[in-house]
Amino acid sequence: MAIINGIIRKMAGSVGDFTFKQLNGQTVVSEKVTNMRNPRSDGQMKTRTKFTNIVAMYSLIRPRLRKAFETKPAGVSDYNMFMKVNMQKEPVYLTKQQVAGGACVVAPYQITQGSLPSIVVTGSGQNASTDIALGSDGISSTTTIAQLSRSIVQNNANFKYGDQISYFIVRQYVNAETLIPYAVCNACALVLDASNEDKVWDVLIRNGFSSQDGCLGHSGNDGDCAYCWVHTRKVNGKLLLSSQSLVSANTKLAEYQGDLAYNLARSSYGMSDDVFLSPTGGGSASTSDENGGGNSGGNGGGGNDSL
Repeated sequence: MAIINGIIRKMAGSVGDFTFKQLNGQTVVSEKVTNMRNPRSDGQMKTRTKFTNIVAMYSLIRPRLRKAFETKPAGVSDYNMFMKVNMQKEPVYLTKQQVAGGACVVAPYQITQGSLPSIVVTGSGQNASTDIALGSDGISSTTTIAQLSRSIVQNNANFKYGDQISYFIVRQYVNAETLIPYAVCNACALVLDASNEDKVWDVLIRNGFSSQDGCLGHSGNDGDCAYCWVHTRKVNGKLLLSSQSLVSANTKLAEYQGDLAYNLARSSYGMSDDVFLSPTGGGSASTSDENGGGNSGGNGGGGNDSL
């Protein structure tokens, strides 16, 4: 890079192998980058193919995720945080055609992050229980919001009146014609209120507000889905949350994970252009043909590749 003066001191843009730009009233020239990394390398393809389902899940739950991340650096959005915490989860791979068709696979992504103690969930599938004790009361068709609120406050030191317990459930479906997976999200919220005489199951999702082994839990068959509970509290105008991830009860999830799912997704975008013999190709595993010979046209028919 160099600073130049004279007849071309006001130039901007590209000429040949050089790029000109204005910086603090001076013209700076630098050599144009012409050697770019392959955008279809194996690493980039893995990032691309697992990125799309996280975006789809966020878009689905987004209306209910405002302020879902209690502490964010300046300029960082809830979307940025959702992507950051979930890119490390086990990948879900979608093909290019599935993405174009609006695919979404229900996965156990983290949906909130905060300073309140996390609600611990025991078990999986359709019958999981939280660590929110209900005492001897349980929940029935006659239980009111007031009764349930008193049970929770009296049996759990970290809950108090005015707190909210939100319940999220994301159900998995597959389009019968296109075979593209899609999802539907539902949610409801219980505000702990000792005076509310509404019946619990009249206003809240029954399967998410059931009693399991003396605790709040999930009961009943919701099909393929994922769900969770989130504890929130307002303190001096600030929203505090528990850090929670969805509990998976989705039997279809495995179809979109692992090497087979990744290879299908990668193929749909065009196979990776990594060159095995190239120092920048990223090839690391040995390969052979279907007959077990790595040198099918060679003089020895041996199975070892060598240079």
